[in-house]
Amino acid sequence: MHTKLSPSGAVTVPSPSPDSLLASVPVKAITYIAVVEVGIVILVSYTIAVSLGHVPAWLPMISDCAVHSPEEFIFRYGLLFGATMVAVNVVVVYAATRQTYRFAEFCLGIGLFASFNFGLLTDVNESENDTIHTTAAVLFFGCYEVYMIIISYYGQTDPRVTRLSLNMKRVASLGGLISLLTLVALSPQFHKHHTAIAVCEWVSVLMIQIFNVSFVQDLAGIKLNEVGRTAPSDPEKIKLIDSFA
Repeated sequence: MHTKLSPSGAVTVPSPSPDSLLASVPVKAITYIAVVEVGIVILVSYTIAVSLGHVPAWLPMISDCAVHSPEEFIFRYGLLFGATMVAVNVVVVYAATRQTYRFAEFCLGIGLFASFNFGLLTDVNESENDTIHTTAAVLFFGCYEVYMIIISYYGQTDPRVTRLSLNMKRVASLGGLISLLTLVALSPQFHKHHTAIAVCEWVSVLMIQIFNVSFVQDLAGIKLNEVGRTAPSDPEKIKLIDSFA
C-alpha cells in the first residue's frame, strides 16, 4: 500500500480493496472457527448445566443443556453463530469443488438446508416447542450425513484431498451413519434407551466435527479470494497441501 499526496498537499492512504482483504484471510480459518466455536459452546453449556444440577453428568442429550438459564443463552446464541459458520464453510467447499464434483450444487443446497436446521434447533429448544426442535434436529443430522457421504465419495478422486483428510471423512461419514441408524432404531423406546440415544447424538456431533475439520487439510495454503480459482491439478497447490499431511 502506498501513500499519495492530494492536490492540497495532504497525505492520503487509499483504502484496501475487498480483494486484498480477502487475500489476507486463509480459508482454513473459517473451518477452525466453525469447529472450535461449536465444540466450546457445547462443552461450556454442558459443564454449566451439570454443575448446576440441571442435567446428569452421564449422559444428557445435548439439547437438554439448552433448557435452563444461564446455559440456554450461551447455547442458543453461540450455536446460532456456529450454524452460520458451518453454512459459510459449506459455501466455501462448494466454491472449491463446483468445477470438479458432479453433485456440487446438490451438496451446496443440502448443506445449507442442514445448516439452517442446525440454527433452528438451537433457537427453539425442546421445552419451547418440542415438535419444531425435534424436526429440525432430524433434518439437520440426516441432511448433513448425506452431505458428508457425497463429499467423501468425490474426495477419493480429488488430488487436493490428502490421505489423512480422506480417512477423516470416511471415518466421520461411516461413524455418523452408524450412530444415526442406531439412534433411529432405539428412538421408539426413547425413555428406556435414553442414555444410549444420547451417546449416539454425541457421537454424531463428534463425527460432524471431525468431518468439518478435515477441510483444513484440503484447503491449506489457500486464501479466501483464491477459492475456486485454483485448479485441482495445480502442482504447486498440491505440493503445499501435501506438506500438511
